[in-house]
Amino acid sequence: MFDLESLLDPMPLDQFLRENWTNRGVVLRGQDRDRFRPLFSWDQLNHLLNFHRLRFGEEIRLAAIGRKISGEPETPEEWIKHCQDGYTLIINQLQARLPAIAELATGIERATGHRSQVNMYCSWPEQQGFDQHHDDHEVFILQIEGTKRWVVSEETYKYPLDKYNNVSADTGEPKGPPYIETELRPGDVLYIPRGHWHYAVAGDEPSLHLTLGVTCRTGVYWLKWLADELMDEEEWRRNLPPVVGGDTAQLADHIRGLMGRLAARADDEQLVKAYLAHHLTTQDSRHREISLPSQSGFHPLSTNGDTRLRQAQFNPVKVDYDAEAEQHHIQFGARKITLDGAPAELIDNLFRRTSFTLAEAADWAPEFDLAEDIAPLLRLLVEEGILLEENPPPA
Repeated sequence: MFDLESLLDPMPLDQFLRENWTNRGVVLRGQDRDRFRPLFSWDQLNHLLNFHRLRFGEEIRLAAIGRKISGEPETPEEWIKHCQDGYTLIINQLQARLPAIAELATGIERATGHRSQVNMYCSWPEQQGFDQHHDDHEVFILQIEGTKRWVVSEETYKYPLDKYNNVSADTGEPKGPPYIETELRPGDVLYIPRGHWHYAVAGDEPSLHLTLGVTCRTGVYWLKWLADELMDEEEWRRNLPPVVGGDTAQLADHIRGLMGRLAARADDEQLVKAYLAHHLTTQDSRHREISLPSQSGFHPLSTNGDTRLRQAQFNPVKVDYDAEAEQHHIQFGARKITLDGAPAELIDNLFRRTSFTLAEAADWAPEFDLAEDIAPLLRLLVEEGILLEENPPPA
């Protein structure tokens, strides 16, 4: 399984985070030309085109510098015709389609605490898909087949936000020379920070690469989250004072009062903890892992001691314990559940281990009955998609 540390090899992770992350692009030469081929290949691309229904404009795109496609080509035959005309073929959201890439995206999310997405770019000899541009997310290029020449220049606007929805306007192309001009070969990685200008041209043979984008949450995102949290408080739902005859004094005083209320929340550790739980459990780039028939509610969880459960593979879970109330609060995505009176050792082990058997679970709570107490709890967690039953037996 790939993670950020293995992608950056031979550069140490701490050096990258200190010197390059969000600040400076860098080229990392791979020692093994074949190292990314287990992630993606021409065979896998052909499989997606032949056996998956891909919607043009959302899941599959075509791009060529200076040219636009008329209409919306919907069939693989039409897409191949555009490839023959030199258009770059792009498939979005590979982490939702291929297990190895889902594991890659999950590994990056766990390393950075921010959401990731993996797109594929297939380019043809000497062709350029996009003009010079910048992105509003961090970018890692993983070269798989062929070569591609990349040119990277400094940003002209620090930390741009969602430019595609006109949140941050472009401020003109860079004036100075590029600071990276390089040819990526199979096994190489290129990191491009958010806002840095770049473009690429394929070499003398077909090129296949993955773009791993990391969309980082910002202070603006936190403020929007805070606004949602404050909606429960009457004072924040109150109308702002009217402006009568152009007199804004009352409105100004009210705004100052609201700012004072915000400042008073600066030491609210519960608010900090609430955001941290939200941040850690809502970064996943995939829907929750599905496992039927166990999750259907119609398939009883076996009480055989050999029955094995495991944690969902891609989606983070945050568990907090309220000792005073003797409650465990489990947060996953936007959902929360509360468990009353569950043994602390049992819950700790359930979420500390990647997998376990029912017999092991019974050992963690010897004062509780396996069939009457432990199995119903585990079945709830299975139906919620927090735990999954490995190889459930026939009903």
